[in-house]
Amino acid sequence: MSYRSSEDQLARIEAIGGRVAGRTRGGAPVYAITIGDAGPATAILGGIHPIEWIGVEVALALCERLAAAPPSGRRVIALPFVNVDGYRAVEADRLAGRRRWHRRNGHGVDLNRNFPVHHRARARVVSGWSWGGPAPLSEPECATIAATLRPAKVDRAVSLHSIGNKVLIPYGGRWARPARHAELHAAASAIAARMPDRYSVSQISRWVPGAFAYGTELDWLHDELGALAVLVECTRGGSSLRDPGSLLDPFRWFNPADPGIALRIADALEPFVRGSPV
Repeated sequence: MSYRSSEDQLARIEAIGGRVAGRTRGGAPVYAITIGDAGPATAILGGIHPIEWIGVEVALALCERLAAAPPSGRRVIALPFVNVDGYRAVEADRLAGRRRWHRRNGHGVDLNRNFPVHHRARARVVSGWSWGGPAPLSEPECATIAATLRPAKVDRAVSLHSIGNKVLIPYGGRWARPARHAELHAAASAIAARMPDRYSVSQISRWVPGAFAYGTELDWLHDELGALAVLVECTRGGSSLRDPGSLLDPFRWFNPADPGIALRIADALEPFVRGSPV
């Protein structure tokens, strides 16, 4: 199995019944997929960081199986391919043989620092690669996520990234633990136990002590929407000493050589997404 082009991913979304919910900074469509028609909602987010293609694969694998067998008494609302502009920039580099690391959108904003909870409007020169933008939801990609999910009665959420073999829980923007820490940790631990490889659970701000992540989607999903929210850092990437070229290729840092592992990660996430008890 090989990684799909941006156009192939958009075609997959359309085949599932995705609708255009908004546009990227560069004018590309941001699709939302709704599966099921009643009850509380589970949100799925993918492709916020553009080089993390395995997250998009997992999000769409989940959507395809949920569409084939919709949940009962629950809706799933997915925005599985958020940063289309960034994905296309990675795609162009891969086709040209360039090895570059991409994290931001077409405006130079790290979309996973652009959400309202714990956001910090710092100067770009201070923030560097993790600049959260001039204001919360300044980026149309994040504004589309907020406009789609705010009215939806979301009580569970999973955001898909890479790398690290981690299931992360709030908070990223503060050291303190949320009031629902025990419930969040239990949900994350149940997901980790089902994963095809060994995963561990951490609070984002305590994964690397002192490395706060301000304005993450995870903190926003938890605090504003009230969701039982987790962020999955899918796989350990694809770098290997047996393949020295992979050590110098940012795409391989974040993505396993075979994206087929996405199906097994989707297996591990499906009970949570369907609302199974923690």
